[in-house]
Amino acid sequence: MKRERLFAASVMLAVGALAGCNGSDSAPVVSGGPTAAVTDDQRTPQSDALTTTEAAQVNQANAEPEPPQKPDM
Repeated sequence: MKRERLFAASVMLAVGALAGCNGSDSAPVVSGGPTAAVTDDQRTPQSDALTTTEAAQVNQANAEPEPPQKPDM
């Protein structure tokens, strides 16, 4: 009984190890969903300029008074 389990485990390990050995160095092709090029197109340059919302937040932060410094102990 123990030999049968050991043999079955060995066969499963060998099949699992050989499943990834198809001789190709490229990654497997996965289909059936959005690709990285569709969801995150890095070729489109994005502006570094602030949006109006971001500019309003910067102005609000600059207008707030700074908190008082705590004395060192």
